[in-house]
Amino acid sequence: MTEFESLFLQITEYSNQVTAENYQEYAELGYDLLRKIHHLGMKETQVYERFFTYYDSLQDGMIKEWFAEMLDYIFGWCHSEKYIWNHQE
Repeated sequence: MTEFESLFLQITEYSNQVTAENYQEYAELGYDLLRKIHHLGMKETQVYERFFTYYDSLQDGMIKEWFAEMLDYIFGWCHSEKYIWNHQE
């Protein structure tokens, strides 16, 4: 298993543990893992495609909403200071 796959697996595990009470805490944990993925040198499009495929397989609900937030951090649909890739390919 690659380091990317290991980090991705951790993020999917976080998504399955999200509740209304821990949503923000887990969003920060997911964000930190995304920053680690970025530091691996992965391209934005590669990461987005992998995450979107998983996102698309989820049923509507809190888990899917939480995962959508991870996609926002990857592709820039968030505050600029949270945008991890900044269109750097």
